[in-house]
Amino acid sequence: MELHRSTDDAGVLTITLDDGAKNALGPQAFIDIIAAFDAADDDVRAIVLAGNAEIFSAGLDVKFLRSASPEDVAEMLVLFGKALMRVWSEQRPTVAACTGHAIAAGTMFAMACDHAIAADGPFRWGLTETQVGFEIPMYGIELAWANVRADRVDDLLLPGAVVDPTTAVEVGFADVLAPQADVVALAQAKAAALAELSPAAYAGTKRRLRGAAVDRVLEGLDHDIEAVMVSAPFG
Repeated sequence: MELHRSTDDAGVLTITLDDGAKNALGPQAFIDIIAAFDAADDDVRAIVLAGNAEIFSAGLDVKFLRSASPEDVAEMLVLFGKALMRVWSEQRPTVAACTGHAIAAGTMFAMACDHAIAADGPFRWGLTETQVGFEIPMYGIELAWANVRADRVDDLLLPGAVVDPTTAVEVGFADVLAPQADVVALAQAKAAALAELSPAAYAGTKRRLRGAAVDRVLEGLDHDIEAVMVSAPFG
C-alpha cells in the first residue's frame, strides 16, 4: 500500500490510498495513515482521504488475516481501531473521497471522516463482518451509532448487509453521491469550504460530539479485541 500526499493552494491535504488493486488494508497501512495525519503541518487546513481511481477500499487484507498468527491479527485490529479514532478525532475538517467500493473497513473509514462522497455506480458498501464470521469491534459500532440512521443500524450490521452507493447515502454510511470521475475534486472543494469555518469552533465542537466515544473506544480497545478474537475465523 502506498500513500500519496499532496496539498493544494487552499491548504487541503489529500492522502490517497493506492496499492494498485483493491486497497486492502493491513498493519502497515494503518501505521501509515496515522503517521500521515500526525505529519500534517500547521499550513494544512483540511484533509481528504481518497481511494485510487477505481476503489476506496475493499476492506482488511484477507491474505494477511489468513496467514498471520492470532497475536498478529489482534495487533492489526488494535492498529485498525487506533487509525480510525485518529481520523475521527482529527481537529481539522476531514472528507472521504470514496472513488468506488467501500466495504467493511472502507465503510468505517468513510464514516470516520466528517463528510463522505460516494461514487455513483455498481459499487458495494456495508459493514460485512458477520458475513465472514467476524464480530464488529466496538470502534465500528461507535462509528455506526454516530452515522447510520437509528432505524437501520440493526438490520444493516447484524446480517452484514451489502448496499449500493445510493442506499449508502440514504442510511448514513456516506453523505452525498457523485459521478466517479468527480469524487476527489468535489471532496477537495467540500474540505476547502469546511476549512473556512472557525478552526477553534470546529475543533471544539468535534471534541464535544465525539470525544467521549473516542475515549471509550481507546480505553477499552485491547480488551475489546481480545473478546473479538475468541470467535474470530482468522488467526
